[in-house]
Amino acid sequence: MANDSTRWNAEVYERIGTPMRRWAQAVIADLELRGDETVLDAGCGSGSVTFDLLERLPRGRIYAVDSSPEMIEKLSAAVRERGETRVVPLLADLTDFALPEPVDCVFSNAVLHWIPDDDALFACLFRAAKPGGRFRAQCGGAGNIARLMAATDAVCAREPFSRYLEGSAEFRKYRAPEQAQEAMARAGWTEVRATLFAAPVRFGQTPARLGESREDAALYLRTIILQRHVAALPEALRDPFLRAVIEESAQTGERPLERKHSPPFTADYVRLDLWARRPAA
Repeated sequence: MANDSTRWNAEVYERIGTPMRRWAQAVIADLELRGDETVLDAGCGSGSVTFDLLERLPRGRIYAVDSSPEMIEKLSAAVRERGETRVVPLLADLTDFALPEPVDCVFSNAVLHWIPDDDALFACLFRAAKPGGRFRAQCGGAGNIARLMAATDAVCAREPFSRYLEGSAEFRKYRAPEQAQEAMARAGWTEVRATLFAAPVRFGQTPARLGESREDAALYLRTIILQRHVAALPEALRDPFLRAVIEESAQTGERPLERKHSPPFTADYVRLDLWARRPAA
């Protein structure tokens, strides 16, 4: 990305990426690894999930690929600090990379919705797997953060934000199960399955936490969901924009009693689970 304001902040992401890490741990458990596999972590981020995965691979190896220099730098530093030889960080785009060897498993968490090119993405991941290799991923699916983005659109249309955010559009691709299955089948994957489930992330469970939760939510939105919106605004408008989105989202779809008591901010996540296999021959 050209503007530094739109880059992933690896330090902040490490602090607030808890929901993604929790989802990832469930996917890792579902892999039922023997412990000696070679695995691709496709979109490894800062590496916290990579090391969770590594715990299941005492005799295995991970190729950790991400397109963010900041994330790969963060992971590389952790690898050096730990003296770890089983993790190989690689800076590359998930639509165009090559590994030193094919892998037993392709794993990805909370990443694939950032890549709209179905055919390039799933074909590149297919090439990374050895014959018989497995694919297991989770990402944002159809309907993901729909209420939050409706609130964002409403705030974008207001002054003074509209003069900077006019024409802002969703750039992530939240696939329906059928859409993902068809794209993966075109790439050559077999035994493809895809399902959706709701996984809302709630900030502030009690009234005493609401003020702090708004700060948590603003940092979360700034870093994970609305980076490009924030980057397009002057510095003085960034925090007011985030607060406005949080308030708009908290009021949307709530019952009158909940509105009266200022409900906690909730990010309305919908996750897409994916399973597949590369044919053995």
